[in-house]
Amino acid sequence: MRLSVTIGAADGVFDGDRARVRQQPTSLGTLIARAMMDRTGADLALMNAGGVRDSLPAGPITYRDVLKVQPFANAVGVVTLTGAELLDYLGAAAMMTPGAGGFAQTAGVQMRIEAGRLLEARVAGQPIDAQRRYRLSINNFTAIGGDGYPKLNTHPNYVDSGFNDAEVLRGYIARHSPLKVADYAPGDAVQRR
Repeated sequence: MRLSVTIGAADGVFDGDRARVRQQPTSLGTLIARAMMDRTGADLALMNAGGVRDSLPAGPITYRDVLKVQPFANAVGVVTLTGAELLDYLGAAAMMTPGAGGFAQTAGVQMRIEAGRLLEARVAGQPIDAQRRYRLSINNFTAIGGDGYPKLNTHPNYVDSGFNDAEVLRGYIARHSPLKVADYAPGDAVQRR
């Protein structure tokens, strides 16, 4: 695929600025996580902010733009967890210090965090049921414990999708363009105190 070929378009900038993406949920973090959910059929997705390296421009988007955002060729994986396991994992995500590469960008989940503690988490608007099973999409960097996340690559229900993150994002942009930034506003995805 030629890097300069237009793959889609956006009505505004998808914010991946390092200072913001490691401090707060952003439209680009939501877009990446939704693309991961879409490709793997997951209920929710988590992307480490350290893996987001640039913004996506307003107007035409090329594959080169996507590779500037996700240059590491990480594989996208999915793991089926019990609600109890998922709450433990999200609790670890909640402890990630704003400003750090481990800061979580998410989709499909709403979290209330206070002083680094997860107080509440919902998937599809419902409280997480400890007995139910949920499909979480993450990249292989976080799956192997990168940025201080608990290892999930050794979990018996972990599956590597075989797709790299930039390719997943490229495909999502191509299928959903033109993208509207407002549709990916994080809203109340994470409330911190």
